[in-house]
Amino acid sequence: MSIATLGRGVAWAGPKQLTVEDRPWPSPEAGEVVIRVESVGVCGTDVGIWRGNHDGVTAGTVLGHEFGGTVVEIGANVADLVTGQLVAVDPNLVCGHCPACATGSRGLCGKRRLMGRDVDGGLQSFLAVDAAQTIPVPGTPDPRALALIEPLAVGVHACARAGVTPGARLGIIGGGAIGMACALQARSLGAASITVVEPDALRRATIQEHGVRAIAPGDVPEQRWTVAIDTVGNGATISAVMDLMEPGSTICVAGLAQGGTLPPATELVRRELTLTGTFCYTTADLHTAAALVATHGLAALPNDLIQGFDQAPAAIEAFAGGHLGRGKTIIIP
Repeated sequence: MSIATLGRGVAWAGPKQLTVEDRPWPSPEAGEVVIRVESVGVCGTDVGIWRGNHDGVTAGTVLGHEFGGTVVEIGANVADLVTGQLVAVDPNLVCGHCPACATGSRGLCGKRRLMGRDVDGGLQSFLAVDAAQTIPVPGTPDPRALALIEPLAVGVHACARAGVTPGARLGIIGGGAIGMACALQARSLGAASITVVEPDALRRATIQEHGVRAIAPGDVPEQRWTVAIDTVGNGATISAVMDLMEPGSTICVAGLAQGGTLPPATELVRRELTLTGTFCYTTADLHTAAALVATHGLAALPNDLIQGFDQAPAAIEAFAGGHLGRGKTIIIP
């Protein structure tokens, strides 16, 4: 392409400052493809960057690590992708050689960098990425749903770490995108019951619309849980979950909230509870998530669609201010 400026992007300009600016057409190097971005999700990491809470973020960095799009140009030495193909993008840039990378656990690489924080991310019209980062999406799903694949993969991985199996009675703390991703994957795994604890009334109603039981904090589930996933992850939520578990069950912490004190080991020991953590996802999890989007499209997760990059700064600021909406905020270029 000879056009000097073809697209736009949303860049961090300092704490609580975002700019919408013109972006040049990317030129793919060998092994890379150019993606036309179709949708970008907004999450807590983006809010933290917006606030200035992430050290090392450079002014001018384009946000966005939950995104996907259409392959529009292919560089040399790329044999397994074609133009017009829908893909999600793994935003983790890794060494490729350590034990974590060898097993596909790119999020655990000690040299991991994240697109949208350490380098430019997907909140732009076009960008070049390593073809190895792309996750082809089967079928012809709604391209607007591509942004759901990355958060869905987090839920897929959390269910694996928690040990969700057919017949499980699953409790989920938090009905945001990760909590609902866990619910969708648990359904596909054959969980007998799924209950989401969510304080926001609008989100509880939305969760119920998606066929999942939702209760408010303090309400008691119909049965004790055999597995729980805490997408909040502070001391208070972990303690509360322990009171709702069957003996011998597993609690998996997926949230990164701070505050509170972890409960004493007495309950873990006497009731033989397993407390574990989960972070990010594997490459295989991303492929599983892509299959979920191929099946469910935009209905995979509750969502709110925002049209146009010009609306992105206000949407991120609103999210930071506590406007949760129905579910995942998705920005459509």
